[in-house]
Amino acid sequence: MLNRTRAVTATVALSLLVTAGLLAGCTPGQSAVDHARDQIGTPYRYGGSSPSTGFDCSGLTSWAWKQAGVTSMPRTSRDQYAWTTRISRSQLQPGDLVFYSSGGPSGTVSHVALYSGDGKIIHAPSSGKTVTETVVDYWQGALVGFGRIPASAMP
Repeated sequence: MLNRTRAVTATVALSLLVTAGLLAGCTPGQSAVDHARDQIGTPYRYGGSSPSTGFDCSGLTSWAWKQAGVTSMPRTSRDQYAWTTRISRSQLQPGDLVFYSSGGPSGTVSHVALYSGDGKIIHAPSSGKTVTETVVDYWQGALVGFGRIPASAMP
C-alpha cells in the first residue's frame, strides 16, 4: 500500500510540475521567442540563418522555431506566409509570425518577424542593423497579416 501511495503522490507531483511549466509560458512558441530574444544584437546578414553568421528576417524565425523543435518550417518569408495558418491580430500569441511587404498590405510578403507578446516583435530588420525587439506596427502601411505555426509541425 505504501508503494501505491508513493506512486500516486509522484504522479500528482509530476502533473503539477507540468501544469506549472505550461502556466509559466513553457510552450513551443515561448521557447522560440526566448531563443530569438537571445539573439538581440546579432548583426543582420542577407541569407544568414545562425548566430555565428548573422540573420536575415526569415533566417531568424526559422532558426528560433528550429530551436523550439519545429524542423519543417520553410526558409523564406513568402514560403513561411504560405505555410502558416492565418490568424487575426487579436489571436496573436508568442511565437506567431507577423508578415510585412514593401508593396503595402496587398503586396508580396518580403519581411517576417516573431511576435514576442505585449504588441512587440523580434526581427532582423535590414542590412547594417541588428536583431531587435520593437512594436508590431514599426513599419507603417506594410503589415500584411499574421500566421501561426501549423499544429501538425509542432513538436
